Amino acid sequence: MALQTYFVVQPFMETRRGALVALPPVAARDADHARRLIRSQAGAVGAIAFSRRADPEAGDYEAAEVLARWGKVPEGDMEEAA
Repeated sequence: MALQTYFVVQPFMETRRGALVALPPVAARDADHARRLIRSQAGAVGAIAFSRRADPEAGDYEAAEVLARWGKVPEGDMEEAA
C-alpha cells in the first residue's frame, strides 16, 4: 500500500495540577477541515492540527507537519504531542 496523508486534530485538557493530557484524537478530511475543527473541541484547553503521511501496514511514517495550534498545547517536538 502507498503512503496516505492523514489529517488529525489532537485536543488537550488540563489537570487540576496544570498538566496537559491528550484527549482522543479527531480525524479530519483535509487540512482546511482540521483547521476548522481545532477550535471546536469541547472541554479542551488547546489543540494541535497536523497532517502525517503514513503506510500503517508497512510501518512507514513520515514526520508530522503542524497545520495550526490553538490554546494551551505541549511545548516541544510534535512526536511527543501526537
